[in-house]
Amino acid sequence: MKKIVLALLLFLPAGLWAQGTLGLRLDGGVSWMRGGGIEGSSDKTMTAIQPQGGAGLFFNFSPAFRLGLDYGYTRMLREKTNSSLQTQPDGGASGDVYCDFKTNFHSVGLSGELNLLGLGGRKKPVSLYAGTGVACLFAEGNSYTISVSNTIKPDKTGNTVHVTGHNEGHRYVVPCIPVTLSLECVILPQVALRIGGGYRFVLAGQQALSPKGEVYATAGLCFQLMQ
Repeated sequence: MKKIVLALLLFLPAGLWAQGTLGLRLDGGVSWMRGGGIEGSSDKTMTAIQPQGGAGLFFNFSPAFRLGLDYGYTRMLREKTNSSLQTQPDGGASGDVYCDFKTNFHSVGLSGELNLLGLGGRKKPVSLYAGTGVACLFAEGNSYTISVSNTIKPDKTGNTVHVTGHNEGHRYVVPCIPVTLSLECVILPQVALRIGGGYRFVLAGQQALSPKGEVYATAGLCFQLMQ
């Protein structure tokens, strides 16, 4: 009995690979970063929709299940303005009035996807994949801050306004958990149109500059490379 179980453990993975297919996906779209150190409840924050691009290799073990190696790119651009300054003991005021925040995100991860329309074991021209996995965000960027301070003279006869600028780079790596949903429709024997979206839960920990999550929507093509 032990020999039979051992044989199954050795040959089952090989059998799954022999029956599977290898594919490539390419897509692009838009994304929106949620939360993070650039935002504050008392600040006027402008957040634009950012470009999103991605690629991935996936292996279909069956019409219902596949594993993938995924790569994604997002460039986040944000501005923060603050109209209120903090009052100083001498009667003056100081604070950051403007911050320009740029970050390039590269995500790499592993995913597993279940085809909700392929649970019967048959290939269909339309597939609906729901998936999740593990990934890491590699971030690199910089922030430029303009600060203003108003110093009152001791004799109260005038004041001096100081304007300073500060540019600082940042780089960090944070883990994340992606959740995805995509609809794929075969348009050629080896090509399918893909429309999808997802959300990345960013596990930032103590990284203050990291966003809390990312929403994205994409469209692209899937190619069957080998079967």
